Amino acid sequence: MIKSTISSFVLFLAISCVSLAQNVPILDFSVNNFGQVQLGIEAKADKYYVLTTLHQPNLTYESPTSITMGVDGNMIISEPLAAFPQQNYKITEHSIANPDDTDGDGIDDMTEFNDMPRQAPLNFAEAIDFADGTTSIDNAETFASMAVVADVPWAPFLNGQQFVKFGILDRDTDEPKVYFINSNTWFIHAEFFNAIPAIVNGDDGSGEIVFNPNEILPNGVIGSYSFNFSFGDAMSFEATQRTFELLAANMPFLQNNLQHFIGDGGEIQHETQYADDFIGSRINVVLESEVFGDIDYIPFNEAEGFGFFRKMELDENPGSRDIVLYDALPNSLPRVGGIITSVVQTPLSHVNLRAIQDNVPNAYIKEPLAIPQITNLLGKYIYYKVTADEYEIREASVEEVNEWYENIRPTQPQIPERDLSQTSILPLDDIEFEMSVAFGAKCSNVATMRRFGLPEGTIPNGFGIPFYFYDEFMKYNGFYDDVQTMINNPDFISDLETRIDMLKDFRKEIKDAPMPQWMLDELQAMHDMFPEGTSVRCRSSTNNEDLPGFSGAGLYTSKTQHPDEGHISKSVKQVYASMWNFRAYDERDFYRVDQYIAAMGILCHPNFEDEKSNGVGVSIDPVFNTENTFYLNTQVGEFLITNPDANSIPEEILLYQDPDEGYLVLRNSNLVPIGQLVMGEEYLNQMRDYLQIIHDEFALLYNVVGVEGFGMDIEYKVTAEDHLIIKQARPWVSFWADIKSTFDLGVEQLTAPATSASLGDAEIVKIQIDNKGIRVMKDFEISLFVDNQFVETLEISDEVNPQTSAEFQFNIPQDFSTVGDYDIRAIVAHVEDGYGANDTLDIVLSKLHLLEGGITIVKGISKCESQIDITANVTNYGESTFYDTEIEIIVNGLVVDTINYDFGIPYLVDVDILIPITENIQQFDNQITLNLLRVNEEQDAVLNNNTAMISTDLDSTHDYITIIINADNYPQETSWAIYDELNNELIETGELSPQDSAYAQEVCVDYTSCLSLTIFDSYGDGICCGYGIGDFLLTNSNGEILFTNNGEFGSQAIELFCPNGEGCTFTTDIETTLASNEEATDGTITINPIGGFAPYEFSIDGGATFVSNNTFTNLAPSDYMIVVRDASKTCFQEETITVDYDILESINDIYLGNIKVYPNPTRENFIIEIDESFEVLRDINIEIYDFLGRLTQSNTISRNSQNLKTSLSLAEYNSGSYIVKCYNENFEVHFKVIKI
Repeated sequence: MIKSTISSFVLFLAISCVSLAQNVPILDFSVNNFGQVQLGIEAKADKYYVLTTLHQPNLTYESPTSITMGVDGNMIISEPLAAFPQQNYKITEHSIANPDDTDGDGIDDMTEFNDMPRQAPLNFAEAIDFADGTTSIDNAETFASMAVVADVPWAPFLNGQQFVKFGILDRDTDEPKVYFINSNTWFIHAEFFNAIPAIVNGDDGSGEIVFNPNEILPNGVIGSYSFNFSFGDAMSFEATQRTFELLAANMPFLQNNLQHFIGDGGEIQHETQYADDFIGSRINVVLESEVFGDIDYIPFNEAEGFGFFRKMELDENPGSRDIVLYDALPNSLPRVGGIITSVVQTPLSHVNLRAIQDNVPNAYIKEPLAIPQITNLLGKYIYYKVTADEYEIREASVEEVNEWYENIRPTQPQIPERDLSQTSILPLDDIEFEMSVAFGAKCSNVATMRRFGLPEGTIPNGFGIPFYFYDEFMKYNGFYDDVQTMINNPDFISDLETRIDMLKDFRKEIKDAPMPQWMLDELQAMHDMFPEGTSVRCRSSTNNEDLPGFSGAGLYTSKTQHPDEGHISKSVKQVYASMWNFRAYDERDFYRVDQYIAAMGILCHPNFEDEKSNGVGVSIDPVFNTENTFYLNTQVGEFLITNPDANSIPEEILLYQDPDEGYLVLRNSNLVPIGQLVMGEEYLNQMRDYLQIIHDEFALLYNVVGVEGFGMDIEYKVTAEDHLIIKQARPWVSFWADIKSTFDLGVEQLTAPATSASLGDAEIVKIQIDNKGIRVMKDFEISLFVDNQFVETLEISDEVNPQTSAEFQFNIPQDFSTVGDYDIRAIVAHVEDGYGANDTLDIVLSKLHLLEGGITIVKGISKCESQIDITANVTNYGESTFYDTEIEIIVNGLVVDTINYDFGIPYLVDVDILIPITENIQQFDNQITLNLLRVNEEQDAVLNNNTAMISTDLDSTHDYITIIINADNYPQETSWAIYDELNNELIETGELSPQDSAYAQEVCVDYTSCLSLTIFDSYGDGICCGYGIGDFLLTNSNGEILFTNNGEFGSQAIELFCPNGEGCTFTTDIETTLASNEEATDGTITINPIGGFAPYEFSIDGGATFVSNNTFTNLAPSDYMIVVRDASKTCFQEETITVDYDILESINDIYLGNIKVYPNPTRENFIIEIDESFEVLRDINIEIYDFLGRLTQSNTISRNSQNLKTSLSLAEYNSGSYIVKCYNENFEVHFKVIKI
């Protein structure tokens, strides 16, 4: 590469021809401090200049990369990206008056240049409206105006980032068309292309450009842009290079700060197939694992919950009150209280769908077991909350947990509808929608779809077995009595594993039980109606699934009766047995569903084998929330749709409701050839019609026409005979989950009056009532209370339709004329309301002052040169927005300034205002007063909160440091940045000019903090010693040198320092857990550094070996020499820590063998006895707890007693399990006693 100035001129003959480009000699070549080429030419003001670049490394791709308007005399030509050698560039001169058409699109360069960003002189794409996008991005402001910050389920690396989508058509031709999409208007590429409109013969390069404002590149540029292909996919070098160059040529404001990002899913392909081709190019590839290696949290379902915190293995069974931590995703999951996974999920994973359905918190947390805050809570009750930005986890009390679950469970027992009057097996064509109370929703919904006019064979034909058969079977075998015995068993109630085992045994009894002969005969008659040799699919269809607030998806089991398996009663009993699957029982128990009224119907139809594809469709777009689309997720053959493995990626399609708009492939399956669909267009066209019909018909049946969020979730197959089959339909789970009961009225809001300054003494209260169920509601009551005093009750006879609102007005006027707060309570009551948690609304109504503000001082900080920075906080407590806030500043009794803050401050909003003070300051005891004089040029209503005071000395922790740089021969390549490492704050940046051979700059910093100085060299060869001898150093305010650097580095050098010289005084907070006994190796040490420079390294062997993980596990009882060093490698912290063993646990083993508890189980009394041969040194305390952890009674065995035993009674307590705790200062053991 050439770095020296070219001094010889190249002579050329200028041929004057109309519109003919002339080559221009390059007179000077250099590289600026951003790494961009600087090509010096002799220019003219009536000309413009096009730079054409031959791209490395293969020198086979040439393209125009910049266009520059001329000036008279010497000028510099550059381009947006990194410099190539001089021989890679060619500059041509063109007439402004008679311009050429460089991109060949039929519009001359000057017209397009002057119309940027709408048009672009280096882009074949036609101009488009800014509402849709642009064909160039001429500056950062244009980028920001088209950018969005959004969560992108199919590309989580974009979540929370500011990005603009782009699309390139015909990229690999001579007429590439580059579009920058206004992402505020279009979030899906295909929707944009349909809108402009564009003929899409091949979408060669679609993706996103992300702006990273906080990244400082090695060349010193603050803020970078990175482009990625859709989904973060990897592409070949040729495809990537063309995309990279086309984007950059149409983003002329870039400062060599465009990178290429590859997502986690494309990293292996890039590394194994393409990475070598990028060597020697100017494309900086950034991998997700590098960029997001520090991303330790992704929220999947934002919610909160309480529960018992357990680390789960896939073969273990969680309870409904457990908050679970998984290292791998389970294929199914019962109701739990919350979910943490250490592996990233997908939005449609079973785990996340379950979380959405149950409204429980669900998040990915990186290496959760390495976080003491999490590991220390395992085996305890916790509170867990997932929000968009962070998670919260803390220990919780048993009382909190119990209260939480009582509040989220239905307030009343749920009695599912069960019609036993249908006593015969019926053909599906004889089963109507309303008959779900006799056959189950799954069966009746399939039967109902057969009336929708879909082509013959689309909906399976078959039969429905009513609940009556299940009920008679249970009674015939006395199983209801067995259920009562089982679920009242104390061990079944209190012990999860016992419950699982007893349910398993009960299911086996059901499968082995006989059927009455009449039932066998009717089942056989039904079976005989299927064609000979038909495998019959027997599918569960209960009265407690596909219901409001209770999806029941995946709880029950379906079976296939093959021709060689004998009587179909075998499969029917298997389905009946699944009523008592653990997950099904547990779910019903949580929702207080009556276990005896729960009933199983069965849908029977021919089984479909060897299907070509299977999938899930939704009649809305529940994943990406686009309008007027259907969502399809299809797999080849019988591969799983949810939780697919990496070798079986499903096809995802958005199917537009309008046939003319077609469809959009969001993700191709990896199980079919490139360019081929799993669901061919023939099936897509059918599916569009079918989904629209199914959605509309069920919206009518469920009485939710036009209700936002309603959609039908279908399951479909393409059979071996190429028939599209719809085999199931139910409301989409998230919509259904929000409906808590068939009958549900809720008080939604106080609609009048509103908090204001104009409230009077005769206000009429109005309340909005929402019908949140799916049935018409009328004949209900609404009661009003004000400040806990009953006012009146309205009796309402009006009808409120499902999923609609109605406003009701109370009759008695209320006096709200006195300034202050009023507690308003409204309660709605209906005899059939099945969900009580939303029946009461408590709200505070306030009578305000019109203008009322308050001021406080948040902090005062002394800075350099006798300056004190005061942070004032102003809060608006009045109705009117503050548009002019006047603050008087008094320092040591003297009014030094009055400032006006003229930004808007609405009601109950507070703002921090930074006020620098430099006048009338003394060394000690500065008395600073801030007075809120006026708001909106008036005095506010209350004066006693208008003054704030602070006393502070001028003992500033801030002072100056001086950066001294002795530059090499190219000072303009050098720049710098100062960071406050402890506060994670960029303090100041700077750069050298070509004249700065010796450079010095003072910077005001906090001397109590620790900082870093980064020196950047854009060329990448440091400042010594190839092109001059340079170095740099830093001094404190006394002129003392804090460090020096000899200038020998590459792109950057980083020096860590603490101005006060105390940077090595960081501390450590060390936590240990005991080994369980003297021989065990299960102790842990966790080291948490405080201060110093991250990242840290940790050792427990005196510094012999260091690791980056701060937690050491599997430790035996011993002394450990802890050594921690920070990033400077010069600052250390040493301490000896002892990991002891649990003496109590060891003693417990001894005591456990010498204490007897009998009889157990017991009906009333039991005895605790100490072996008389065992020496008892202290009195033994005894406490008895019930299964909820409540202390019921206590006692003591005296060490001096002649008889080391005591008798206790459970006669007055309920049957169940009780925990007996025996302990003193030396030991603690527990026994479980069962009262029967």
